[in-house]
Order: sequence, then C-alpha cells, then structure tokens
Amino acid sequence: MSTVTQQTLQLLPEYQERYLKDLLANVYSVDPETGAVSGIASYNPLMGQPVYQTDAEGNVLTDAQGDPLIEFQRDAAGNILYDAQGQPMPMVMGGVPRPDVMPFTPAQQEAIRMGVEEGIGLYQPYLESAESAVSRGIEGIFGGGMGMAERGAAALAPTVSARYTPEMAQPYYNQYVEDVIGATQADIQRQADIERNRIGSAAVQAGAFGGSRQAVAEQELARNAARQMADTSAQLRSRAYEQAQSQAQSVFENAQQRGQNAAQLYGQLGQGIGALGSQGIQGGTTMGALGEAAQSQFGTDIDRLFNLGLAEQSQRQSEYDVQRAGAMEEAYEPYQRFAYMSDIFQGVPSAYQNLSVAPTPSPVSNILGGAIGFQGYQQSQGGTGILSGLM
Repeated sequence: MSTVTQQTLQLLPEYQERYLKDLLANVYSVDPETGAVSGIASYNPLMGQPVYQTDAEGNVLTDAQGDPLIEFQRDAAGNILYDAQGQPMPMVMGGVPRPDVMPFTPAQQEAIRMGVEEGIGLYQPYLESAESAVSRGIEGIFGGGMGMAERGAAALAPTVSARYTPEMAQPYYNQYVEDVIGATQADIQRQADIERNRIGSAAVQAGAFGGSRQAVAEQELARNAARQMADTSAQLRSRAYEQAQSQAQSVFENAQQRGQNAAQLYGQLGQGIGALGSQGIQGGTTMGALGEAAQSQFGTDIDRLFNLGLAEQSQRQSEYDVQRAGAMEEAYEPYQRFAYMSDIFQGVPSAYQNLSVAPTPSPVSNILGGAIGFQGYQQSQGGTGILSGLM
C-alpha cells in the first residue's frame, strides 16, 4: 500500500517579507563579522547609554585602571549637577531616572532638629518653677500661716479663760493710805485736844471746872473726834480700795485687749501669709500652664515648619515623578511604535501557496521497511534481530 505525504508551505509576499526583515533588524540584529549587537532590544531602555569623556580627537578617556571616565551633567556655568541624594548625575543618552524619594527639605530637617534638640523637655524649667512656687505656697499656708494662727490662738487663750477677781487689786492698793490715815487722825486728835483745853478754860472762867457740864462737853468732844477719825479713815480706805480696783480692772482689761489685739494681729498675719501662699500656688499653677502652653506652641511651630517643608518635598517629588514619567514614555516610545508596526503586519492578510508531493514507494523500500519492523519485534522479544550487524 502506497503512502502519500503532503507538505504545506506558507510563503509571504515579497513586500511583507522585506517589511518583516527590516522590522526585526531594527528590533534586534547581530553583525555576522564583528558580533556586535544592535537594535532597540539590544539594550535596557531604562538604563540608557552612558556618555564618556573624550579628548579633542574623540577618544574616550580612561582612569588609572583603564575604566572609561563618565561625563556628568553640568549647568550653564559648567558646575556638576547633583541629584536629590547629593550624588553627581551622570550624563546618559536616553534612559529613565531611577525611582527615588525626595529627601527631607531644609525646613523639615530644621523642624526635626528643633523637635529633638529644643522641643524635648521645653516645659521642664516652667515645671520646676511651678513646683517651687507651689512648694513655697504650701509652706506659706501650712508653715507661716498656720504658725501665726497658732500664735494668735495662744495669745487669745488666756483672755478667754481669765476672770477678774478682787484679789487682783491688792498689788495696786496704795500702801501710803495708812500713813495718811494716821496723820489725819493725829490732826483730828490735836484739834480735839485744843477744843478740850478750850472747854477746860471756859469751865475755869465759869467756876465750873471739873463739873458735870465740863465732863459732858469733853465726852461729846471725844465721841465726835472718834467718829470723825473713823469716818475719815473709812473714806480714805474706801477711796484707796476703789482706786486699786479701778486700776486693777483697767490693767486686766488692757491685758485682755492686748491679748485679743495680738490674737487678731497674728490671725491677720496668718491670713496674709496664707493669701500669699495661695497666690504662690496660683502662680505655680499659672507657670505650669505657661510651660504647657509653651510646649504646645513650640510643637505647633515645629509642625508648621515641617508641613511647609513637606509641601516643598511633595512638590519636588511630583516634579521628579512627572519628569520620570515623561522619560519613561520617551524610552518606551520606540517599543510602542514597533508594536504598532507589528500589529499592522499581523493585520494584513497573508497569501498561501500549497505544494503537494506524492512519491511512489520502491520494492527496496518495502523490503527495508519490513525488515526494520521485524527487527523491532525481535528486539522486543529479547533477540538481536537480523539487522543487528548493520545497525
């Protein structure tokens, strides 16, 4: 039985074949003589091609190790340009800048420095002053104020428990009263003696000396003199006693008043010191609040400064990202163009040419085919086969 083999060969029109070859040659090509690789797929579009320093004749300059010297980007004045990290920017042909994050701006760095070096513990001096003021205030209230109050209570206590008694007048009784009484009685007695002598003289003149009338007159004189002495002595003693009582009462009342005045004065001093202590506590509280406000305001200033730097950093980051996106589009534009050209090529209908070949088998081939088949069978059964010497 004869076998028919069909082969189908797809051929492109000449213009499509030339189009495809040119397209592939521009994508990737190897020089058969030098082995140099060219085409857009022969290099990384992200990296670009570095530019090296050359001499006046166009030869690439090298360093001591033989490595080519890279050319760096420069401004109009010829100064080397640096990237955001402070590294010199090499000059490249094409390529895309690396993904990068903009570093902290000077404003952000200053805000961080202020926060670390100046902001931490800014409230501490205010807190210490507040603590000192509160301590002095408490000491003034419980030390000075209470001390003065205790002194006032001590000065007032005797005035509360003290009672006036008549015996208190004894020290103020005039010790010369008895001398006055004695002198007064002597005067009365002398006047009585003078009167008795007069009565006696009158009785002698009347010739009744030693009579009953003289005796009655002398007795009446003696009784009057004794009564006058008693009355005068009683009046003097009473007056001296009243003066002593009055003076003692005045001294007692004055002492009571002084005690009360001292107690009131100590109380007022205690209240004044306590008020100063309260003001000290209030001042300490105000100082603490001032420290808290200063800390908070300083933090606000730091935040404001950092946010200003953040706005600048964000702007620089946005500008860098836009530039990188533009460079990315520029780097991949050839690939998009070739992809577009490839799409055009794939969208063009292709022409096919079919060639059918039906060879006639010879007897020799039939024999060889049968031998090969039998050879396989024998080998599967463990034999060597008839063609083992040939194969």
